[in-house]
Amino acid sequence: MATLRVIRRKISSAKKIQQITKAMYMVSAAKLRRAQQEAESTRPYASALDDIISRVLLRTEQKDHPLLKIRDGKRAELLLMTSDRGLCGAFNDNLIRSAQLFINENRESFESVSLVLVGKKAIDFYKKKTLKISKQYLNPQKEVSFEKANIIANDIIARYLAGEMDSVHMCYPMFQSAVVQKPTTVGILPIQPSTRLQAVGVDYIYEPDPKTILDKLLPWLIRMQVFHAMLETRASELGARMSAMDLATQNSQEMIHNLTMKMNRARQESITKELLDIVTGTEALKK
Repeated sequence: MATLRVIRRKISSAKKIQQITKAMYMVSAAKLRRAQQEAESTRPYASALDDIISRVLLRTEQKDHPLLKIRDGKRAELLLMTSDRGLCGAFNDNLIRSAQLFINENRESFESVSLVLVGKKAIDFYKKKTLKISKQYLNPQKEVSFEKANIIANDIIARYLAGEMDSVHMCYPMFQSAVVQKPTTVGILPIQPSTRLQAVGVDYIYEPDPKTILDKLLPWLIRMQVFHAMLETRASELGARMSAMDLATQNSQEMIHNLTMKMNRARQESITKELLDIVTGTEALKK
């Protein structure tokens, strides 16, 4: 029957989809371990660098550095990181939603907001909007590199020093597990001392002088923050895709089961109908 042929075709299609989702799950799971290790291993370095700079700032009078000085202007820039590819559930939607929430909540505080977009999904979304896009970058095809982060950070620092914006914020996913990736928005410029530390009445001996140290460390902190965010985004993308493909595999298995039950019922109905026709014809011949 045509109905049985249609159902069998649907079952065949569902099985092929299941094979694809299983393969994508295994690929994402294999890549996730390394990406997770890279993201987690960078966290202590980024935190220690932030603490070192904060301790220096709390003990020195070098408060007039261009990357430290709080400006009166209200021109903000938001660095948003997403993935280039989809098939990772609500991963990109959550990041874009978080960026939009930040913009809406600070609409009265900022005179203008420009965007630096990293990832094709963010670029595709905001190219149809009216917000100004200062720069846009695609993610590295294979592995995150410090060179790419360095390019992005150096451009932000140069335009900030040139006075194109008064503050810079960054929105990226903080990897917690393969299931949980938390969108996080932080301010990266101007650089402010960590609130975890308190001023101590003992100063350091600087070699060379504090200004030279800050001239080297402050731009490096921005580069490290961008690099760390890119690693977190990479791990979060793989975790979200692994979870999405696992769920898709389970859904396809359930679909195959339901279609198989439907096919069996249709086949039973067909057999029953044929038996009824035979019995009816036999009874008619007896009469």
